[in-house]
Amino acid sequence: IEDRLSITAEFYTLNNTQANSAKYILLSSEQFSQTIVFDLFPSPLIQTCTLTLKALALSKSFRFLGVWFCLSASSRFVHDQSTSMVKDMAALLSPKKLLAQHVAYLYNVVLLPRLEFRLQTTLFAESTINRIVSPMLSLIRQKAGLASVTPLSALFTLLPFSIQQAFGQFLSSHVASWQKIFFHPSYKNFANYMITYLQGFLDCDACPSSIDLEPWSHTFSLRTHSLFNSLLFSSRLNITWSLLFRPPRKDLRLAIPLWSILPKDLFISMKNVRKRFCTRFLAQLVTPCGSRLLSWKDLRFLKRVSNKGSVPAWFTYLFNFVVISNSPSFFVLPQFRISNSYTVASIFSIDISRNYLFNPQWTISFNRITNSFLVGRVIITYPAPRNEALISHWIASSVDDLLSEFTACQGCASAILRSSTSKTLLKRCPSEKCFSYVPSSTLIRYPTKPCTYIHADTRSVLLSASLGYAKSLLLFHLFAPVRLFPMNKQVSRISDIQLLSSVSTLYIDGSFLPLSSHSLPSMAYVWTAINSDGFILESHYNTIPSLFSSALRSEIFALLHGLDFLSRNSKITVTTDCAQLISLWSTYVDAPFIPRMLKESNHLLWSSARAIISQKSLEVTLIKVPAHADDSLNNHVDDLAKAAHTNSHLSLQLSALLAPCILYFNSLPVDMNIRKFIGDIFDAKNLLTLALLPRFNFNSSISNIDWACTKFCFNNKKQFFSHQNGRSEFCAFRIKILLDMLPTLTTLQKRKPNVYDTSWLCPQCNSSPETLDHLWTCPYILPEFSPFNTFKTLLLDLRTVYLDKFLSATPLTSLHDSFVAEFTAIDCWIVTLFHLPV
Repeated sequence: IEDRLSITAEFYTLNNTQANSAKYILLSSEQFSQTIVFDLFPSPLIQTCTLTLKALALSKSFRFLGVWFCLSASSRFVHDQSTSMVKDMAALLSPKKLLAQHVAYLYNVVLLPRLEFRLQTTLFAESTINRIVSPMLSLIRQKAGLASVTPLSALFTLLPFSIQQAFGQFLSSHVASWQKIFFHPSYKNFANYMITYLQGFLDCDACPSSIDLEPWSHTFSLRTHSLFNSLLFSSRLNITWSLLFRPPRKDLRLAIPLWSILPKDLFISMKNVRKRFCTRFLAQLVTPCGSRLLSWKDLRFLKRVSNKGSVPAWFTYLFNFVVISNSPSFFVLPQFRISNSYTVASIFSIDISRNYLFNPQWTISFNRITNSFLVGRVIITYPAPRNEALISHWIASSVDDLLSEFTACQGCASAILRSSTSKTLLKRCPSEKCFSYVPSSTLIRYPTKPCTYIHADTRSVLLSASLGYAKSLLLFHLFAPVRLFPMNKQVSRISDIQLLSSVSTLYIDGSFLPLSSHSLPSMAYVWTAINSDGFILESHYNTIPSLFSSALRSEIFALLHGLDFLSRNSKITVTTDCAQLISLWSTYVDAPFIPRMLKESNHLLWSSARAIISQKSLEVTLIKVPAHADDSLNNHVDDLAKAAHTNSHLSLQLSALLAPCILYFNSLPVDMNIRKFIGDIFDAKNLLTLALLPRFNFNSSISNIDWACTKFCFNNKKQFFSHQNGRSEFCAFRIKILLDMLPTLTTLQKRKPNVYDTSWLCPQCNSSPETLDHLWTCPYILPEFSPFNTFKTLLLDLRTVYLDKFLSATPLTSLHDSFVAEFTAIDCWIVTLFHLPV
């Protein structure tokens, strides 16, 4: 380092430039930061002979080329940076004279996008995210004049704040990112790698998207894993993933769950093992061949149980229950043998990256001629055409396969002459005397710790795993059948109909009937196949599910089904009267894949169309026919599409989607922008949480809520709310009334029971507890200040204003003679003390 720094100093001097050494990053393997002084040896032209740098501690993070790194391979620095960003903004805005709406705007528009960028590869749990952003939420409460106990659902839902929920935004960002990775053709290898990596980490053959991930939710190394948490947290929202390029779910009952073997009390006693090491199946405790139970020492080395303490009672019971009596090698009873497709086998090949160099590594081999095992230490490896390794021979100190102590062989029949071995290598192997050449294909790494020391006095070594486990790994590697992941059978066809190759033109049309007072929304499609002579060969029409219903979706559905009925290598012209269909076709199908497609509705249908064209090698051209040009064929398909709505003999046509990644919500495919969809889910959850507050449950149940009307009001909330600067306290007052958080005596008794005696009653009448409802009816409040009388007056004024507006519109629309009497008699204008509005 000093040599390189000296050259750098000379370079800067010769080029008449300077570098800010304070920005140098010096990495260290020490736990704590320390100051390092480097002695420079530049030319005599350089005056400075030393350079002082402060080395970063192992746990510190640093930024290089715009990317943050941490040597400890921990995401803690991401958490610390995010927390610091929130605290800095809260400290900056706290002394400013800003309204709560201003702070909420900065939180939504400035802070959350910055946090989303910082957390784009790390996804924390919801509780962690809420703790990170809590300083800003507390500041918004403070600026609004609300109590610190104001429920978060009110801030997320009520006007004028409408704060975005941080966890929902971050989760939707990660889900959208992985959706793009699984869709994008250029990311296919990376997507396969990530799924396979997670699959191996979970020790299961099933695709992680198709199994319950809750048992692994407390695994420390997965707490911030982006893909794992995206799958886990989305499943809690009833969102499931379907990946066509991974195996379907596998029944893990054949792996024999431990709860089916152990008594209940012993199974509960291994709670920490299940949480920390995800050990839940007998398949995780047996050798790769599935016929022998692993020793406690091997399980500790493989990190499937705790490395501390004695052998627990649950393992002793398991050993006595599943192992054959007096079996020296721990063979299990026949009913407990596990298929090798469920067992765990972590097999590592020897390192051949340093050929011709001294590269010691412990290994085990099998000689097919003598049917014997060979344990040794690789000294040097040779590439093709030799493809072999020079290893030293070691002999087990005992015939017991459960032990792992070995002694250097002093010479045997298979050894080569020492004179034929490099003297340099012999000097580096003083304890070994017996060497031999072994084909690299028959070698695997012996499972042991990286740093294994040879005792010079006894010429012996103690490896981590037992010889029996190492033998089982090798035999599994050499003789076990290859694990083939059964791929999902992609649905290559939606229908069984096969059109003739003479089809040259398809006329398509879709029909959409929106929701009305007397009918539900309905969608239908139709296509007609025409040959080159203009004759109709086939027509087909049907109804489709009213999911994400729109006129465009019915048109795309007609196109999709028409293409699927074609034979392979067809050249077809599709005629439609939908200009938007042609425009989107040229953008999303007749062009390379672009991620923007995933943000649009119907992206699953567009992806299915791309898949059909690719599978069948179709050549498709879309042309536009005027909608009202009196084209007989276009009128024909239009009539068929309309007739499909009223045909009771048609069966609802379900679409078979061919997208590489499909997200389902309650088993229904999500064919829209997933970020907006997840945002709607969190909005609904917040609204439901607000509706379940005791303040609202006391007077009515959630079954009385008109959810469609409520969602409409919230979607158009900006036009229902106005705010004048300087009147923020009035807004807070209205929210406190809504949430029953005004400082009435009953509220204060709940908050500070040590100050306000629970036996105190209303100070006005001294007959009832002072609640918000009591203030409406307290007889000791003067009539002109009574909230009940004030509300009646305001309500009657509102009725008068609306009635005047109706009457003023009479020249445009005639009203019935009894309209005034009927309007004033509506129940909403009648207010009694026994039926107060909430």
